[in-house]
Amino acid sequence: MGESNEIRISLEDGIKTITIDLPHKLNALSADNALRMAEEVEKSEEDGTRVIVLTGAGGAFCAGADLTQKGFEKLGQPDAPTEQFMDELVAATYHRLSNAVYKIPRPVIAAVDGVAAGFGISLAMNADITLASDRARFIEVFINISLIPDGGSTYILPKIVGLKKALEMMLTGDEVLAEEALRLNMVNRVYTPEELPDKTAEWARRLADGPVKSMGIAKRLVYDAYLMNSDQALDMEGRRQARLMAQPDFMNAVLAFYQKKKPTYS
Repeated sequence: MGESNEIRISLEDGIKTITIDLPHKLNALSADNALRMAEEVEKSEEDGTRVIVLTGAGGAFCAGADLTQKGFEKLGQPDAPTEQFMDELVAATYHRLSNAVYKIPRPVIAAVDGVAAGFGISLAMNADITLASDRARFIEVFINISLIPDGGSTYILPKIVGLKKALEMMLTGDEVLAEEALRLNMVNRVYTPEELPDKTAEWARRLADGPVKSMGIAKRLVYDAYLMNSDQALDMEGRRQARLMAQPDFMNAVLAFYQKKKPTYS
């Protein structure tokens, strides 16, 4: 697939890998690059993608928004971007990317090597599976520039680590290292930097070989259940389950079970 100097995209055997390639900036993400990533995630339902992998090059995941991008140098000056402009910019780029990752009915894996700060931590937490190297660092750095977390962090992080720990991270900007992130359920596994690419590929292959349509529905139900009561969740599960039971994937899987074979999925 297509490439740019800053965002590299590949699609092989159903696995789409989106790599931020700005290691000299610790993969800080401009609004233009966030938009490109969002568009790639959004079209994954139509282009043969079964699993998405988000990662960064050069020993960093993403250090957040690129504060050196065009327009930011005017902040605080008479010709600075207006509040409305900044609101619309964030919504159309960074938040579009977070929303795409959250809503795409495909498994999304974040492979975090090195720093995930600011919007980078939001991107990593919005992924369905987050893998880390043992040198990964997670930092809600917004407070250091007098901002609040965005990209969905105020929504997802307290649900992962608990209210008190999330507020501690957001109010202090203290970093969370890989092993603590594992204890806090921020990441699913921790590997050495050398192991991380191969282990990520194993996870991606395992998921891509599975029933990704069912995974997409399970993902949606789990996230939606955050806002549901138990009766609503049970009702949604029942209706979605009935729909899946009428699909060939389920029938093939049951037949394979009785035949003691490995199922194949559409």
